[in-house]
Amino acid sequence: MAAQLMLFETDATPRADGCILLRPRRLVDGKEIGAAKAAGLLGFKDTETIYGLIQCGEIKGWKPASVRGNGKYRIDLGSVLDYKERRLKER
Repeated sequence: MAAQLMLFETDATPRADGCILLRPRRLVDGKEIGAAKAAGLLGFKDTETIYGLIQCGEIKGWKPASVRGNGKYRIDLGSVLDYKERRLKER
């Protein structure tokens, strides 16, 4: 049987005895999408809204370094799906 590494985002809760209790929230799948795809999944017509959500920390995205400085944003698919779920619960 081959070993498999699984990476989870967790919530960390400090305990009185000095230990930290880790509770898994979701599996990090490492899938990245572009801003246009993220906008489509969330029902937005433009990517500017996506850039705003990245800036305020609602979704995770980054701009990889490039030689010319014009790299396109890469956005974590899991964070987009989490944001969509939060929006649905707020309604």
